[in-house]
Amino acid sequence: MQATTTMLSELEEYLRQKGLSITEFAKRSQLHSGTLSNILRGHRPIAMQQLDRITEAMGQEEGYFYDLYIDDYIIRGSSDWRRIGPLLLRCADLNKLDSIQRLARHIMDNLMYAPLLFETAEELFMAGKKDAAAAIYEIVAEAERYQHSGRLALCQFRLFIISLSDDQNRNLWAANRFEPFVERLDEVDQLDALKELANTYRSVQHWDKVDECAAKMGHKARIQMSWRSGLNGECPSLPSSPADRCSSTLHTVICCGGMFVMNRVTMRGLWVT
Repeated sequence: MQATTTMLSELEEYLRQKGLSITEFAKRSQLHSGTLSNILRGHRPIAMQQLDRITEAMGQEEGYFYDLYIDDYIIRGSSDWRRIGPLLLRCADLNKLDSIQRLARHIMDNLMYAPLLFETAEELFMAGKKDAAAAIYEIVAEAERYQHSGRLALCQFRLFIISLSDDQNRNLWAANRFEPFVERLDEVDQLDALKELANTYRSVQHWDKVDECAAKMGHKARIQMSWRSGLNGECPSLPSSPADRCSSTLHTVICCGGMFVMNRVTMRGLWVT
């Protein structure tokens, strides 16, 4: 029976073939010889930075040992977020989507990790690493499909935004898939979601759906403006604080020409972008 290949067995075999001592390889990999000795004896796990240094010292490309690392230290080891979080980010840097999916699916057996995975996906989304973020959003959404949570709805919103492309048929499919989740979002995200849906339906000339989104958006925007203006009927000035997530969305609605005539505007295809 063939022995299972592990990260440590690969390293040990490399040292044997090259005739290198622990001290010699430690210098090459910029690790302390005592640290490397403890790793080889299994007395301590390999940290991500150490793994990347070892990989480079062995002449392999970045991420070469990530799948073995996942097997050795996550699947057969412990699901320690101090290792999982940095590993997900490094996999995203290298666009190793299969590794991200393996890792995320494994730890999502425990729903306790859902918030941490979601936060990581949000970090990747904001950094423009949309494919990596989508891989995590899909897995979190699948695991929480019966939870009816705001996090599930936001996952679906992000997946909708990421999926938009020049393929109008696919965009329409994505819009129809996402629309049932809109009401589960918070109020500000609902406005953003309805705007994106309206733009998508406008692009395929589904004017009845554009009108429906516009009506909902106008209603929700009026509620937000009434709340922000203290119910005095006056249009509030936009605050300068970047922490106020509502400002830009309300400003978009106002600039469209008035919330009360938004449905007429959309029928002419004059939607804001």
